Amino acid sequence: MSDADTNRPIEDVALGERIKRLIGLRLLIAFLFLGGASILASRESPPFALTPLFVLVACTCLLSILYLLLLRGIRQIRALCGLQLWIDSLLVTALVHYTGGIDSLFAFVYIFPILAAVILLSRRSSLLLAAGSSILYGALINIQLHGLMQRAQFLSAAGITHDPWYAIFQTFVNSVAFFLEAILGSNLAERLKEAGRELEQQRADLRNLRTLHQDIVANIPSGIVTLDLKGRIVSVNLSAEKIIGLTADEMRDTSWRDTPFREIKPLGALFSTSTPHFSGLSQEFQIRRPDGRTSLIGINFTPLKTSDGLTLGLVGIFQDLTERRQIEARLRQADRLAAVGQLAAGLAHEVRNPLATISGAIQLVKEEGAARPQLLDIVLRETDRLKLVTGRFLDFARPRQAPEKQCDLVSLLREMVSLLEKSCDGTSTVTFSFQCEAEPIMVAADPDQMKQVLWNLGLNAIQAMPGGGRLTFAIRRRVSDNGAGWAAVELTDTGPGIPPGEVDRIFDPFYTTKSGGTGLGLAIAQKIIDNLGGRIEVVSREGDGATFTVYLKQAPGEARSG
Repeated sequence: MSDADTNRPIEDVALGERIKRLIGLRLLIAFLFLGGASILASRESPPFALTPLFVLVACTCLLSILYLLLLRGIRQIRALCGLQLWIDSLLVTALVHYTGGIDSLFAFVYIFPILAAVILLSRRSSLLLAAGSSILYGALINIQLHGLMQRAQFLSAAGITHDPWYAIFQTFVNSVAFFLEAILGSNLAERLKEAGRELEQQRADLRNLRTLHQDIVANIPSGIVTLDLKGRIVSVNLSAEKIIGLTADEMRDTSWRDTPFREIKPLGALFSTSTPHFSGLSQEFQIRRPDGRTSLIGINFTPLKTSDGLTLGLVGIFQDLTERRQIEARLRQADRLAAVGQLAAGLAHEVRNPLATISGAIQLVKEEGAARPQLLDIVLRETDRLKLVTGRFLDFARPRQAPEKQCDLVSLLREMVSLLEKSCDGTSTVTFSFQCEAEPIMVAADPDQMKQVLWNLGLNAIQAMPGGGRLTFAIRRRVSDNGAGWAAVELTDTGPGIPPGEVDRIFDPFYTTKSGGTGLGLAIAQKIIDNLGGRIEVVSREGDGATFTVYLKQAPGEARSG
């Protein structure tokens, strides 16, 4: 590209290149005519005078050289192109004249300048050139018919005169051909240009999409690896190189067995057949990196398919889970230490108060020199309180593993309701109700442990209604999605409910809002139910009571019989 081309618009530079090809095509046609004329010159009597034809070929060559020189420095590229095509029409007119006029075989050569205008310029330029060519051809035929210019004749057509209507018809046919070529050619050229623009836009979009895809794949924090149907690694991204510790060149076109992915044993079964059937695969495995470090990798393989559903291989997305597992282990350790600290602080608080009371009573006995019955009662009471706290703490810390037993939940709950009614003093206005769908309902649980759970939950509900209320017990059967049978025990009170901020803490050890409470009753109940494979759910309606639901597995055969 010359210096002049660098200062031109892109469209003019492209047009200049097409003009150079036009000049080359014009010279080729000129040399073909020159060759044909040379063959005719070898005959004794050529059909028309050949000297003008040689002159026209020479003029075409000289003009082509001039066009090339002008193309180097001129800035009006489109004007130069139009000038060439109009001059070409004049040269074609001269060619038609010197080869017989109305009898000339070369009237079709007008098509070439018109076609060039269609391709290089615009529809308007091609129509103007078609009109100009029709005028030149018609004027030439008209002048020759009226004898204003002597026309060259074919030897075989010597002395033949043509009817003026034939000349008009000849002119009309050629003019229609010129205009049809301009119209149809321009339509086709517009469609080709539009298709070219759309294709270029699609190429640009494809380049942008490819660049975006490469950037996403290259910079995504997860490793990506693709394998073909034979288990060879096709591609890996930058994150995969960092996680595995090998470069893409070291892994590409290598069997998965020769890479750290050999630790994924299920891949061997996938690629063991000649026509592998791929499905999803998730696995965690350890690799030893080239630097000696061991990493835990979590990978998920999915089939790589075309839009037609044809399987091309596998694509695996994986991450280094080593640091995450270490953080999770540290968090679990921190949670355990926090729980131990919370338990220790609660236990110290619960033990310190009785010990302080016992210490004060003993100090008074020492000072007075004699033991009073009231002081001894205090010591015994606080000693019993210490036994209660430490005993409940042991129940929570090391709940005994109950043997495999069954109990009738209906009769057990009736007994607990009776005991709770008797535990209320005469001033209590709590009323009790009991609902049951059927009886008996056998559950896989130890009766003594279930009494402890129901007693703690019932006593907690009674204490939540100091001004009185209603406590409702209900037993219902439940069937899970997998067909397992469950029994649900619901305890619903009409107290003030549990504040939203305390619902998640009521099962924490030593957490209590009642004076004199240990905060271990609900914690022990949840521990027992967890060991039985059940669960406790709480629904609180602030200002309108709360419902505790205990889910227990029904005894074997009970679910089917129910």
